Amino acid sequence: MLTRQRHLPAGGEDLAQWCQVSYIDGGLTRSEILRTSGASDAYHEWQERTSPDNGKTWSDARPLPDVVRQLPGGGMVTYPCGYQYDETLGIRYEKRMRRLWPGLEAYTFRWGNRQHPFNDHTFVAENGREVFLKYEDGPDYDPENPFDPAFCRTNCAYLGVGMAFAPDGAAYYPLVCQPEGRTHTTGGVVLMRRDPASGAWSPSNQQYIDPELSSRGLLEPDVAVLKNGDLLVVMRGANTVTTPGRKWVSVSTDRGKTLSAVRELRYDDGSSFYSPSSIHSSVRARKNGRLYWVANIVNRPPEGNSPRYPLYIAEIDEDRVAVRKDSRVLVDGRGEDEPEKVQLSNFSVLENRETLDIEIYLTRIGEIADHFWQGAVYKYVFHPPA
Repeated sequence: MLTRQRHLPAGGEDLAQWCQVSYIDGGLTRSEILRTSGASDAYHEWQERTSPDNGKTWSDARPLPDVVRQLPGGGMVTYPCGYQYDETLGIRYEKRMRRLWPGLEAYTFRWGNRQHPFNDHTFVAENGREVFLKYEDGPDYDPENPFDPAFCRTNCAYLGVGMAFAPDGAAYYPLVCQPEGRTHTTGGVVLMRRDPASGAWSPSNQQYIDPELSSRGLLEPDVAVLKNGDLLVVMRGANTVTTPGRKWVSVSTDRGKTLSAVRELRYDDGSSFYSPSSIHSSVRARKNGRLYWVANIVNRPPEGNSPRYPLYIAEIDEDRVAVRKDSRVLVDGRGEDEPEKVQLSNFSVLENRETLDIEIYLTRIGEIADHFWQGAVYKYVFHPPA
């Protein structure tokens, strides 16, 4: 039911290779956005390669210019975060996040004294035309004045994991909203909706989580359209003194205008499960119409981001809005001889348009003792039952 093979080597000694896989048209043209890292959240050597035949052959990787820029007013990184193609309207969306360090060098962090020197803004490029996603009043992005203080303090948002498309052509994209007074560790969720007729984007209400439930707010939201037309948004949280690590959920029953209060995502029998502060992703299988969810589900209360193993794929019970407990399939776990710090996270998910299999591309950092960052990319193929 599930196979694994090595897809790409590590980026080098003590360097991880990362791979974001997407279709970029309505056919079989694929893109892989590649990058390396030797430290958390600091990526380099951004490249892209394409395949015209569904991954059978690939172009040479070409450098992606201007991802990291040092400007007179500060540092800027424009993260290219992959594509999603809306087959109903024929729109290719490129997800982008722009991180600014006014007055500082790019990739400057000050975690020790809990300062937050950068701000994030989310964009989508619709067939190449960049659109700034705004959920509150504030100036638009001005490339001639990117560090405008009014721009930097309004519409701050960390991008979501993925977009979803409704049968009527509406596009949905959840963001981590960070209005003034909130940061990336206290942000909430807002659902952006693109009207298929006008092309205009509009926001839902904003929802937040009690800090007693998640110590770092809501992070990395993902969205799916349920069979009844409701919208499911699942979010990453972080454990607290009183609440173990969970995943959190909000639902919209009015086509993205409003989001429900945030609640814990559970199994379909009502029981809870543990999940670290880690990414997750959903995909609806064309082979059987079922909605699948890929995430770390662990057997003990996590501490922050750890452990990030094992990794499962499971079905979503769309009536109960819950994870079907008996549907879990192990994607990968920590081997008996592997370090405890191995991470099975930060993956990319794609449904193969020819085979209708679900492909998961995962960088296994921490798999080599004494060389934590020397991680290769592995390809996992899940074969959904008919």
